[in-house]
Formats: sequence, structure tokens, C-alpha cells
Amino acid sequence: MDKEEMAKTAAEQETAASETERKPTNKERFNSMMMERMQGFNPDDEEGAYGMLIDDYTKSDEQKKILSDAINQDPRLAQVLSDIVSGKRSSGNALVRYYGRDFLSAEEGTPEYDDIAAAEEERKKEAEERAAREREYKSNMDTSAPVIEQFCKKKGYDVDEFLDKVWDWVASPILSGRYTPELLEMMDKAFNYDTDVSDALKAGEVKGRNENVNKMRNDKIGDGLPTGLGTNTKQTKKPKQKQETILDIAKYA
Repeated sequence: MDKEEMAKTAAEQETAASETERKPTNKERFNSMMMERMQGFNPDDEEGAYGMLIDDYTKSDEQKKILSDAINQDPRLAQVLSDIVSGKRSSGNALVRYYGRDFLSAEEGTPEYDDIAAAEEERKKEAEERAAREREYKSNMDTSAPVIEQFCKKKGYDVDEFLDKVWDWVASPILSGRYTPELLEMMDKAFNYDTDVSDALKAGEVKGRNENVNKMRNDKIGDGLPTGLGTNTKQTKKPKQKQETILDIAKYA
């Protein structure tokens, strides 16, 4: 094989490889990104997907406006955030840089002092509440762990995989306020499961009783249609039985 043929073969192989390893389109990349970012995002459901994007964009826009209003009230805050985000300074360093080292100092009895004292009390209260929630969560999980393990063992599930699905499909969307049609449908089925099963059983019982009654009627008195005037029908003579009353028929229901 000469150099020209070798070069041609190499070019063909390169072309085939590039076709095999096709890069995803921007639309495919976008849909993939949104499915990873937003639980329940379904690109095939355009109406639902656009609705989720609008909600997400609206919330983001509202948060930006809140931050913008705060910065407009105190432009130094923008410098503090900029230095922290860029890694130029730590949070404490940035606050001192733009507000001064005594920015939390105030004479007792002044409005500034009362404001600082109230903020400190709020911080302590929030810290205490957060610690209490963490203790409660740990206690509940310690109690629930054997129940979860027993349930997963009975169903043949992996505990970690099961809990991951609970978080991804239920807990995370609810905590973030992201109620999708799929989540609501799943919750509705869970809420109405016992009622639906009971209704189905009752419907089956009624249907079974009706079928039994109809069968008894057909067996005992026929289908109710005339056999025709003046015709002879051959019937096998059966032993005469006691005629059953409506109460006898009802007991088969």
C-alpha cells in the first residue's frame, strides 16, 4: 500500500470515527442539563417543561431583585460580596475592609446598639432551633433505621438506593417547593390507596352477586323467551324438584 492509499484509509477511518462519536446538539445538551438540575423535567412534555422553566426563572428573578434592592440601599454590601465570591478576602476581612473594625460597636442605649443586640438574639435562637432539629432528625432516623431495613429486606431493595429514591422523588421536591404533576399523582395514589382497594373489592362483590343471581335465574326459569306456538320441543324429563323461592335464590348472592 502506497502513501496515498494509506492517507486515504486514515481519512476514511477518521471520518467514520467522527460520525460514530457524534456530538450532542445544543438542544440535547440543554435537555440533559435540565433533567439533571430539575427533578421531574420531561422534554417530551413541552407544556410542563416550559412551565417548570418559567417558575424557575421567576423565582431566580425575584431573588435577584431582593439582592439588588439590598445592594442599592447599601453599596458597600456589593463590594463585600464581590470580594468574598472572588476569593479576594474572607467574610470577616471583607466586612472590616468596607465597614471598619468597629462596625458592630455601638453605645449601649442607642438605636444602633438595640439593633445589634436584637440581631444577636435572633442568631442565637436560630442556632438553637437548628441544633434541636438536627437532634430530632438523628433521633428519628435511629428509630426508623430498623423499620427501613426490615421493609427493604422484605421487598428485596437496597437500603441506600431506596433512600436515595425517596429523597430524589419525594423529599427534595417537597422541601424545595417543586411540586410536579408526577409527584402529585404519586401522592394522590398513596393517599387514596385504601379507598381505591376497598371500592374495587366492593365492585367485585356486587358484580359476583349479580352474576350468581342471573345464573340461577337462567338455570331455573330459562332465558324468558317463548319457544314458539304450535311447535313441539323435545325436552328431557327431569325429576320434579321443590320450587325455590326468591329467598332461596338470594342466598346464592
